[in-house]
Amino acid sequence: MSAKPRGRVSATPVSRTFAWPVHRGFAAIVLAFAFSSTSYGEDGWQWRVNKIGDGRLLLAFTETEATDELGTVWFYCRPASGVIDVLGAANDRQRKVLADFVRSNAYPKVQLEGDTSIVEPSFSEAGGWEYRFQVSADGEWFNKFKQTGRIGFRFGSVVADYGKDPIAKSGLKKVAEFQAQCLRPASHGTSGGPRGQR
Repeated sequence: MSAKPRGRVSATPVSRTFAWPVHRGFAAIVLAFAFSSTSYGEDGWQWRVNKIGDGRLLLAFTETEATDELGTVWFYCRPASGVIDVLGAANDRQRKVLADFVRSNAYPKVQLEGDTSIVEPSFSEAGGWEYRFQVSADGEWFNKFKQTGRIGFRFGSVVADYGKDPIAKSGLKKVAEFQAQCLRPASHGTSGGPRGQR
């Protein structure tokens, strides 16, 4: 039996062209802090929009303490691409679920409130195991995040629900600013554009 080549899963409803190398994720985030557009909340959390190469990065962090909340999830897009990469640092449980997908050769589907995408594991020398999936820039999931600050998704037995407290509601203007840069310019035709999750 011949081995199947390793790589990204190609069966996905949205474009799988990730312009920003995830293996540089944490290092790029650290370097970007000094050159960012930031919105500060009363709770200490800060939303940042950074220019990374020819793309844009949106992340939140707190100056006081690293936690398992919003600082473990961030977003990347190429301007006007119409798609957003959701990236995260995988904790112990998430790593086990990602490994289960590989061992059982199961479809690595991410549930996003009625929409779906495909979760992809990757390894970073700076941050260890990470995961990513892609969403439509103008989709219902990201629009809800922009309005509420809540980030919710599920893959396997992992249920992620970030921003349950008011920490995510400060500085949502930065989320809207990021989304505006990611949106595909309005046009009358739909051919050639990325499709939203189904």
